[in-house]
Amino acid sequence: MSHNGREADRKRAGDALRRLVDLVSHRSGTIFSLMNNAAVTLPQVLLMSQVDRLGSASLSDLARGSNATVAAMSQMIERLVQQQWLYRAEDPLDRRRKAIAATPRARAFLRKLEAARSAEYELGLACVNPELRARMARLLARAAAEIEHGRGSDRRRAAEATEEFAR
Repeated sequence: MSHNGREADRKRAGDALRRLVDLVSHRSGTIFSLMNNAAVTLPQVLLMSQVDRLGSASLSDLARGSNATVAAMSQMIERLVQQQWLYRAEDPLDRRRKAIAATPRARAFLRKLEAARSAEYELGLACVNPELRARMARLLARAAAEIEHGRGSDRRRAAEATEEFAR
């Protein structure tokens, strides 16, 4: 397949996925209610998710992977630390740095959000033909596995950092 054909396929796939997510998400408002009740914003949830996925990270690591300035990221982290969503401690690998990690409260909240999102998607997909829904589930699982496999080395390093941070 030509370069232009691959680009067109990526665009079609991206557009189709966006359209599907638009159709099936936020149907019940549960996620917004959970976030509102927890007094957290979407950028804060995204930051907590990133920290949770990494296991632990430094301020500079988090700022580098974001469009926020180091000062803005530091302010958001401080607020989340004060609200007991994140904690900060000396990095065991480099005592000059502070390692930031998700608290058990944050991890439980993120799992609750994930379950609510899955339930909303399930509700949104209820009207899809069961055979098509099953095929779609298999294809999406394969796509997710490929993406996760590509991030596998990042996850191994995150798991090692989490183990070291917990000691």
